[in-house]
Amino acid sequence: MRAFAAMLLTALALTGGCDEPADPTVKDTPISVLREVEGVGRPAMKGDLVTINYRMVTEEGQEVLQENGYRFILGTGSVIEGIDDAVKGMRVSGERFILCPPHRHWGRDGYGDEKVPANSMLTIHIQLEAID
Repeated sequence: MRAFAAMLLTALALTGGCDEPADPTVKDTPISVLREVEGVGRPAMKGDLVTINYRMVTEEGQEVLQENGYRFILGTGSVIEGIDDAVKGMRVSGERFILCPPHRHWGRDGYGDEKVPANSMLTIHIQLEAID
């Protein structure tokens, strides 16, 4: 887990940081793409049924959620906003490592008996497996 967090910090350093306000709870703070691996085929668009693998890590480097083969319809609000935003435009076999501000996930409420802490920044690794 520490290796994953270290890799994300390295990606941040290599990209020169993120273009975001000092306060990540500001509603217009977008997700930041830290690193991307281009996939193949057409880009995923709103209304597509997509299958992803994802892993979420807190700022402290603790993995809080992970799932393989997760299917949802893109752009319908059936997943957290940060994942919806990140998957748009991805291509099959592509990957994105994103920094997700609190208001683009569970915000001040957190999730899962504090598994995802309230008002936390999350790094999320997403792999797009399929567009159906």
